Amino acid sequence: MKTPDEYRESLRDGRVLYLRGRRVEDITLEPGFAVPLANGAADYDYDADPDLRTYIGESGERENRLFQIPRSEEELALRVELMRTMSPVSASVGALFALLNAEELLAEVNPDYARNVRALYERCRDEDLRIAQLVTDPKGDRSRKPLEQDDPDLYLHVVERRDDGIVVRGAKMHITGAALVHEFIVLPTRGMGPGEEDYAVAFAVPANAPGIKIINRDSVSEPLSTFDYPVSGAHQMPEGLVVFDDVFVPNDRIFLLGEQRLAAKLTRKLGLWERVLGLAGMVDRARLLVGAAQLLADYNGIGKASHVMDKITDLIFYAETLDMALQSAIHNYKTTPSGMVYPDGKSINLGKYYGASNYHLMVRNIHDLCGAIVLTLPTEADYRNPELTGDLEKYLHTHDGVTVEERMRLYNLVRDITADTRGGWDMVTTLQSGGGLAAQKILTYRGFDMDGAKALARRQAGLDD
Repeated sequence: MKTPDEYRESLRDGRVLYLRGRRVEDITLEPGFAVPLANGAADYDYDADPDLRTYIGESGERENRLFQIPRSEEELALRVELMRTMSPVSASVGALFALLNAEELLAEVNPDYARNVRALYERCRDEDLRIAQLVTDPKGDRSRKPLEQDDPDLYLHVVERRDDGIVVRGAKMHITGAALVHEFIVLPTRGMGPGEEDYAVAFAVPANAPGIKIINRDSVSEPLSTFDYPVSGAHQMPEGLVVFDDVFVPNDRIFLLGEQRLAAKLTRKLGLWERVLGLAGMVDRARLLVGAAQLLADYNGIGKASHVMDKITDLIFYAETLDMALQSAIHNYKTTPSGMVYPDGKSINLGKYYGASNYHLMVRNIHDLCGAIVLTLPTEADYRNPELTGDLEKYLHTHDGVTVEERMRLYNLVRDITADTRGGWDMVTTLQSGGGLAAQKILTYRGFDMDGAKALARRQAGLDD
């Protein structure tokens, strides 16, 4: 297992990075990457929580739980719990397990695909690598299929087939932490039809492969005070647009090549693991909102007001419903032919849809409890200025037992996660991560036992008598 310093050093591999219009030659020296790099490196501190981050393997040695293939409900629950404690750099390793989910399916088409998946898993496990999943293409005109676009590169595709591999061109978008991982797992963004075989391609490629450039968008443009921005100041992660400019992929890194009927199936396998982590994140955010709302009420002396308790209870219902969906997904796990267990898709889709479609209502509740001061509160610099401290201590006071600094820190937390830097990121990713609301509806409709429901209705209506 790597150490945090070894992880940092491993990223000095010549990868082509851009940030705010500038070429970044060394990610470890770029101030704009300092916080996300620290977050990613912290995941390599296996002594921080050895019972969760590691386990005793078959050899009797302590191994990395990040790469443990779950084979029981307990191991699946531990895996989800581990992901909840780690940065997106490590959480995206779920893409590897999506491929393992599809191992048998791929073997039926081409045994080499399954062998390549297993080889990638073993390499990432043995070298303690981090992986990002690349799915979403730019797509161009959404009303057109890949071959109908003005530019064929708007969907990533094969431009050359060689005896030793393929050459691909295109781009993938919305890649959280792309600059901070070692490997990219690239999958089709949609099902492909006849004639679109060159777009039905899945493979793995190193982040520093020739022809790849990563254009990063960070959520902040300068270091933030953790007093004013308690979450954004300590937890940032860049989003990457990854460009493939005639990138060579050797045969032993290919998982799909031209089998367009499998494109959508493979992508759905990935979505399952991404959505369970998204659902777990929703549970954690919901519980944070509940705690913040109750503290706001207590600090402001309105904790016993009926309308306040009503809003907080709505937040509790939201948090508990999401948690039930997550626990159901773990408890009702499914098993692959090879014995790997994975979360129940129906529970995940229901929870993800409920969480995404109601999140804005929960944010509305907590904003209603806050009042306008959540946006207008003076800054840490104001509070630390001796010329202003007395005024703020006087006019921001509520009652004994609550200091002005405590009240300011709480309001800053709420503003940061709901109405400012982190809040915007959470609002969008809650909706879009793992697929938008329409995607959750489609998956839920397809997974429902419609034949059984229709048979029940026919019996009750006397249509089968």
